[in-house]
Amino acid sequence: MDDVTGFVGRARESEGALSAIRRGANVLIQGRAGIGKSAFLRHLHGQLKDDELPVVFVPAGTTKSSLLELARQIHERCGLAVPEAMLPPRTLARVKREGSLPWADLVRPLRRLPVADTVDLLEGSLRRQRFLVLLETLEVPPSQAELFAVILDCAQVVACMDDANRRTRIERLLWRFQTTVELKPLPLDDSRELAERWLTLRPLRFSDERTRDRFLRHVAQAGGGIPAAIRGMLEEADKEGEITPAKARSLYHEAGIRYVDMTPLLVILLVIGMASRYISRGLGDTQMLVLSGVATAIFMGLRFFFFQMRSRR
Repeated sequence: MDDVTGFVGRARESEGALSAIRRGANVLIQGRAGIGKSAFLRHLHGQLKDDELPVVFVPAGTTKSSLLELARQIHERCGLAVPEAMLPPRTLARVKREGSLPWADLVRPLRRLPVADTVDLLEGSLRRQRFLVLLETLEVPPSQAELFAVILDCAQVVACMDDANRRTRIERLLWRFQTTVELKPLPLDDSRELAERWLTLRPLRFSDERTRDRFLRHVAQAGGGIPAAIRGMLEEADKEGEITPAKARSLYHEAGIRYVDMTPLLVILLVIGMASRYISRGLGDTQMLVLSGVATAIFMGLRFFFFQMRSRR
């Protein structure tokens, strides 16, 4: 979305992250899904391009694709230290003759190289020249977590992590981040500004001017401050020939919905129900005993359905 709307509402977080990065700290960018972590990381990338420390950006992907992208950017900036035995004779002869190794000639041998050997190759280059590595996500399998551990040993790192990340895989990585930047939902004014910028570049047809204002207000409120939700609603509206008041009110997006965990409330209700049963027996109150039994049965039924719904997700 940032390619259309620009960067909105994150000035304070951006300043804090840039200050920590320029002090040499590893920075962790954290927030819920759709909050704009990747867009925030790309913004930092743009701000840091002219700094002295060379910057590489590693997008989310498989272990092999991440390694290759990291290798490509390192090679383009300072050249990878590649063993001669790894190159075909014809390529090696051309390198000796021309004095350079184009990435197009290196990528094929690297693709055939085992992951562990590729990591060793990258480690040597990262230790020779210090880099700032931007990792789009830490939601990775154990094999890729090993790669990121090596990167953290050799380079300064800025990485994104979802709030829902199961941290058992990466706990040993997290302590290496000295600074955490928490991205929270955008305020209502910033959410509306996002939508207005979108409409400036991608105008929609409204039934009247009041509908346009209602549409912007609804998108800002229903988006919950989540850029992905705002974008989803705007893209849905873009498919309509004309936006009417009814259509404006009907827009919503899953990313903007915040679910509330009802588990603590259900546990409290169960405790109250069980306690009521014992109290009613002690007092000899049959009516209270029946009501507490019914309440307990309803709870057990709800628990069954909740577990069924959870297993299907």
